[in-house]
Amino acid sequence: MYKLILLVLFLFALSVKSQTDTAVLNKLSPQELLQYYINEKEPEGMYKGPPFIGDSLYNILNPLVIPTQTVNADAVYRDGVKTSEEQIKLGDTINRIDQKLKPKIALGVGRLGFYGNMYQKHFQSPLTARPAFDLNVSQRLTRYLQLNFNIMFGQLGANENTTTRHENFQSEIRAGGLNLLYDFGNFIPDRFKVRPFISLGITGFEFLSKTDLKDKNGNTYYYWSDGSIKDKAENAADAQFAIDLKRDYTYETDVRIRNQKINGKYAERAFAIPVGAGAIMQVTDRVDFKLNFQLFFTNTTFIDGITSQNAIGKLTKDKFTYTSFALQYDLISKNHQKQKLQKDTLNDAFWLAFDKTDSDKDGVPDLQDDCQGTPQGAAVDAKGCPLDEDKDGIPNYRDDELNTALGVPVNDKGVGQTDDYWQAWVSQYLNDSTGTDKTTEIVGNVFDLANKKTKLSTEKDAYTVELIRYAGAIPTDELSFLLSIGDIQSTTLQDGTTVVYTSGDYKKVSTAMKRRDEFRSEGNKGAGVSRIKGKNIQKISDEELEALLKKEKEDELKLANNPALKDSLNANNNNTNQNNNSNTEEVIEKFGKDEIVYRVQLGAFKNKISTKIFNTSAGVLELKTGEEIFKYVTKGYKTIDLAAAVRADLVIQGYSDAFVTAYKGGKRILLNQTKATVDKKYKEDLNEEKMFSSVDKKLVLFKIQLGPLKKAFAEKAMDEKVKDLADKDKQTTVTGSIRYTSGNFNKFDAAEKYRKELEAKGFADGFIIATFKNEIISIQEAMELLK
Repeated sequence: MYKLILLVLFLFALSVKSQTDTAVLNKLSPQELLQYYINEKEPEGMYKGPPFIGDSLYNILNPLVIPTQTVNADAVYRDGVKTSEEQIKLGDTINRIDQKLKPKIALGVGRLGFYGNMYQKHFQSPLTARPAFDLNVSQRLTRYLQLNFNIMFGQLGANENTTTRHENFQSEIRAGGLNLLYDFGNFIPDRFKVRPFISLGITGFEFLSKTDLKDKNGNTYYYWSDGSIKDKAENAADAQFAIDLKRDYTYETDVRIRNQKINGKYAERAFAIPVGAGAIMQVTDRVDFKLNFQLFFTNTTFIDGITSQNAIGKLTKDKFTYTSFALQYDLISKNHQKQKLQKDTLNDAFWLAFDKTDSDKDGVPDLQDDCQGTPQGAAVDAKGCPLDEDKDGIPNYRDDELNTALGVPVNDKGVGQTDDYWQAWVSQYLNDSTGTDKTTEIVGNVFDLANKKTKLSTEKDAYTVELIRYAGAIPTDELSFLLSIGDIQSTTLQDGTTVVYTSGDYKKVSTAMKRRDEFRSEGNKGAGVSRIKGKNIQKISDEELEALLKKEKEDELKLANNPALKDSLNANNNNTNQNNNSNTEEVIEKFGKDEIVYRVQLGAFKNKISTKIFNTSAGVLELKTGEEIFKYVTKGYKTIDLAAAVRADLVIQGYSDAFVTAYKGGKRILLNQTKATVDKKYKEDLNEEKMFSSVDKKLVLFKIQLGPLKKAFAEKAMDEKVKDLADKDKQTTVTGSIRYTSGNFNKFDAAEKYRKELEAKGFADGFIIATFKNEIISIQEAMELLK
């Protein structure tokens, strides 16, 4: 048996080794992963253009096509390039929340081996075991537990021929029971195709045992010391007349009748505790291959027919093993729907033109031009930058004094600010009686302004109470607990995966420690004080807390002994609309332990989206649930009126399906258990893992952007090109570039059809963009909002 266990462990180790590279990549942060793919050598035959990602001739990165922390973006599809099947799945059959009842059926075949009072080692090799079949129906309870219902039919038998004992039996086994299977799903990610398991259960079974004592002619077997089988005993008086017999292996004698004088007429039924181990390998979305080994501990000694009179040593309870393999089929799993792959609209002709484009007409192609946008006619160097012969920081085309001495400060027109210059400036100022021509100039080289350093922020450290941090999904049983904390906040750290959940934002460490102690007294023993550093949350040790608290008390004592300083601080607090006592006592605004917390539910999606989608001042909290769903809710409110007002405002803004939920004591409760007025016909669904979108899908639009962003000098030519388009729009971006678009569609397929029509009209470099409430979002976010 130990050899079989070692084989299973060896196979599992090979599976883990084969998937090591994927595991390493999954540990990289989004920034590290992006750099990894940038540095990765491109295969031959895959070159489709210059190594830049963007939609303008000025190498402005387009956020719609690069991986971000908000959307798991798919790579751009190109002809001839195969896309991983994982990228076009809408969800796997294990985690889809719309399939709560997902039974699987398995049919297996194996061998039953006896493990009891026969044989010197009480163990029968699986090679000499008897055949058996099993039927199994399983239902997943959690990510790592399955409940299995099974029946089994087979034969159990053994033959022992030693110098001291000759025994045999064969038993018909009919069994049925249930067991729990643990497959390490809380440790092993779903992407692994092979995973081990262990199981424990209870089984009831019936055994009909018989033994082979006579041949077909009714002659009883007598085993002689020379190993032969005769029809007479070796010590019988007429033993010389004994004839040889051969066993016919027909089990004709009922074991219960044979041993009735010793054991009585016992029931041929018993119970067993099966303990198992094995591995499951996913073959397809619906089919799994299952390798299983079980040891059944029974509560009977009657299976093999060995009694206290013919037992060697102590009579023990019978046991048997079942070694099997099975094919498991998912009965009602939904087939994966495949998204239509969109072709890359940037063809070879576009990239060839891109390579040669010279937008500012300075004779240097854009790909080699370090100074884009040089005025037409300006002299430039080999890198496309305007010449500055006197090295004063003002290019020649703007320099009114081309021979300024080296090191002399100049004004914004390149004129040297010498003593004569300033004398003329003062004279002009003194002779100006009206001041109408007075101007203000920047003294010094204007190009040095960008190098001036600003003062560091003098704000003190802020403190918060850290409740817990996760590097992945939040367990389902802890989701409602976090949402029942009214002032809960979430912060994603710089690694892009770890999320820290905190409560409060305090200027004084003593206030944070007081709030921490309240959480600990309510049962959250892991609560601690952390320091807020930008987007980073740093834990503070107990020793550092004591030092900070000591310093804070010393500062307060100095303040109390210095009335003048205290009055000055109070005056400053009044000027900034702060409480006069805020320097000595910080007010904690919190929710009571048994107080109801109201929140507005905004959406729950399979893929992560940007919280900026929900354009609300209510504050948005992001949580990743145990079913790999990203959930978005507003901050907590103390009254239903406040939450309802926020919900009404969201509906007006276009989030028509937003709704209010209530939490109390670490659990979500029904609204009719609060002070809210609820329609009696309304049935509230308390499922926290149900996917939904509150946005009005009519506000999600697809448009065709007519090529890269244009600079101001190209505006006139582009206006002439699009003048005949009926549905067109022109917008100026924050960088001063101009975006031309055409069309408004609620479906991607309709937008793609229109793009092809525009391509036929000469807009070959047009591509699809997505907007929500007239703000550009990624295609992936748009598709997620439309689900």
